[in-house]
This record gives sequence, structure tokens and C-alpha cells, in this order.
Amino acid sequence: MAKRSIRKERYFKIQLPEKVSFIIGRLEECGFEAFAVGGCIRDSLLGRQPGDWDITTSALPGDIKSAFRRTVDTGIEHGTVTVMLDDESFEVTTYRIDGEYKDGRHPEEVTFTDAISEDLRRRDFTVNAMAYNEKRGLIDLFGGKEDLKKRVIRCVGDPNDRFDEDALRILRAVRFAAQLDFDIDSRTRDAISNHAPRLKAVSKERILTEVSKLICSAHIERTAEIFQLGIVPYTAKHFREINIAQLMGLKRNARHASSIGDAFDLNSSTSLENRYIRFAFLTEGMSRESVDEMLRDLKADNITRKNAALLSDRVLSPIPKDRVELKRVMSGMSPELFADLLRIKLVSAGTIAYEKYCADEDICGLIDIYNDIAAAKEPVYLTELAVGGDELKSHGAAEGPEIGRLLHRMLEHVWAHPEDNNADYLLGISTVDL
Repeated sequence: MAKRSIRKERYFKIQLPEKVSFIIGRLEECGFEAFAVGGCIRDSLLGRQPGDWDITTSALPGDIKSAFRRTVDTGIEHGTVTVMLDDESFEVTTYRIDGEYKDGRHPEEVTFTDAISEDLRRRDFTVNAMAYNEKRGLIDLFGGKEDLKKRVIRCVGDPNDRFDEDALRILRAVRFAAQLDFDIDSRTRDAISNHAPRLKAVSKERILTEVSKLICSAHIERTAEIFQLGIVPYTAKHFREINIAQLMGLKRNARHASSIGDAFDLNSSTSLENRYIRFAFLTEGMSRESVDEMLRDLKADNITRKNAALLSDRVLSPIPKDRVELKRVMSGMSPELFADLLRIKLVSAGTIAYEKYCADEDICGLIDIYNDIAAAKEPVYLTELAVGGDELKSHGAAEGPEIGRLLHRMLEHVWAHPEDNNADYLLGISTVDL
């Protein structure tokens, strides 16, 4: 991998939320140490908004529970107590030393300790192994801040040990590198390649979680690293069929997409709720069956499987520019899913697969027509017809399949003549007129 030039980083001041400061202060009043720890410190130094705030302490679980009025035993066997303040929850975990990882995922036992150094030593990557409180400042024993400056993901200690302990860290390294746009240091990369087969011990659900966060990052093209590092065979069926060349060319196309507008920018759809959009882009050119089987193997939910397979199948099928035929295609999926299809097509424009099958498709022209249809509120779906089955029955239509056929004929008529979408007109014409 080409080396990225090291730029001077401006670190942001760590500002603990009021409730985090309260928890730390309360534990200190009781005679214990306590720090905010992990990803919240990393993100704070980078000027990013932490998703949550974890706290580590020398207090034992019983001491934590005694110090606060409302607590929940969320992982007490591993030292974790959730402290409830108003409607917010904060995980507070006793300093610990992990025992042997016999299953390649979880320690057989944990030993509580009163040394913050031992607790930080067991963590995965240096950038996640920093702690902070307002009295002692930043605790950085393994060079995490320097690695932020170098923009590198590096294991704490020997990377072989870290991946022997927990094989999921293999995917987490790639995911963090993508989310932060960092490189993975050379020793860590080598250990990833050597330990990739250990991913077989990891549940598909956990693999799906990490892969989803990876592809929903702002750097989906970094997904190519799981191919380069030999991880793909241990992810899911058919994952190896993903087009790497398309991934590598994505950044340019994503910039093109954003120039059209945020509504059709792939990078505006990074929510895990919309991960089917990213999976559809990744699997462009794969069969619908293969996409479904891949996501089924990953234990994905039905919505992700269904939508990703449909979009992946449709993206390389040219959409007709004729206004009526465009409405016909639109009617075959929900409005939201059709907008997703246009978004993927826009970002895909220029990829090898897209050029092969859709070279003559004017995607920007299609978007103009689509927006015009929406602005004019022209009917596309049966639910937008001015009449329904009940009105037809009240006007003498026979119950049964014929009502459905009649409604579809009416819909096709108003696709071409949207001005006719009113009850008086539709109820006044016969099936022969349609």
C-alpha cells in the first residue's frame, strides 16, 4: 500500500459530558480511580462526536452499585455495571485482566485489578487504549496519540497475541481503518493475513456487524482490503464475487454523485439501517440468488436481503426514458427503493459493469424526469388512483379478480394521461374505453 504522508494533526480538547464527569467524580469521592476510556477518547481527540462514553474504574462491581441509586447488571461477571442517570445509560467496568481465550472470541475468566495499566494493556488497538479524566489528564501508555498523528491502526503489544485472543479484531482493524481513513501498520497487516482462518470461529452475526460498519463508512472502497489481506474466504458465501475494480474506482464516482445533489449521493446513505444500499452496490453484477444467499449466510434481516438482492439485480437493467415506461418500472418497487436504485445507478456510472450493460442510459436525464413526475404529483402507484375497489363495487363492478384488473388498466391509463386521475372521469368510463 502506498504510504500516506503524515500531516500535522490538530488535537481537540477532551470535554467530558456533564454526566460522565459526575460518574467519575462520584467514584473518586468513594476512594476509587475512574476514567473515560476507549473510542470516546479517540474520537474526542480527533474532533469527532463520540457515539457513547465508556468508563473504567478500580471500583469492584459491588462498589459501583453502592455508589449510584440506579444500576443494571448488564455484564457483571465481566465487571460491567450500567449506571442510569435520568434517561441515559453509561457502562462502568472494573479494571480487569483477561484470562485465556480458548474459543478465539471470549476470555474463559477475568481477574479484577486496581491498575489502569493492566486494563489498557488488554485492549485491541493503541488508538482505543487511551483513558482520560480531568484530574490526571490523558493516560496513553501505548502510543495511541502518536498513532492518531501517523493515521495508523496498530495493535496493543504483539498483534499475533491480540488476534489469537479475539479473531473478530481482524475485521475490526479493517473497519476502523475505513471509518478513520487510516492505514494499518505493517506488523498488524501481516498478523491479519496469518490469522484470517481464525475468523471461522466467529459467529456470522458478528461478522455481519463489522462488515456492515465497514461498507457503511465514508470509505466503502476500503472494503477491498479484506480481499488483499486474505479475509474474504472466511466472511460469507459469494463474497469473493464482489467486483474489486469497482470498489477501487468508487471514490471518483462518489464525488460525481455528490455534485448532482445530496439526495443521490451514495455517501449520504451510510446509516446501518440502509446498509442494503451499500450491499447492492458491492454486489452489482452478481445474480440475485447469490446476493440473497450471501446475506442469508451472514444472518442478515429479511429487509436487507430482499432490498439488496432486488437493487443489485435492477442496477444493471437499463431504465427506459419514456415517461410511461419509467412509471411502469417505478411501480414495481416502493418510492424509497426506486430512489435508492437511481442513487446506485448514479454512483455506478462509469464502472465497467455499468458501461457494459447501461452505456446508453442517461441517468441524469432519468433523474430529471423522476423529479418532474414527483413535482407534478403524477400517479404512479395503485394507492394514488382517485378511485379504489370499494368505489368500483359501488358502481356495479363484480367482486373478485376483475376489480384488480380494472384498477391496473386505470392506472396504466393515468400513467399516460395523469390529468384523468379523478373519480368522476374514472368512474364514468367503461373497461372498453381503457
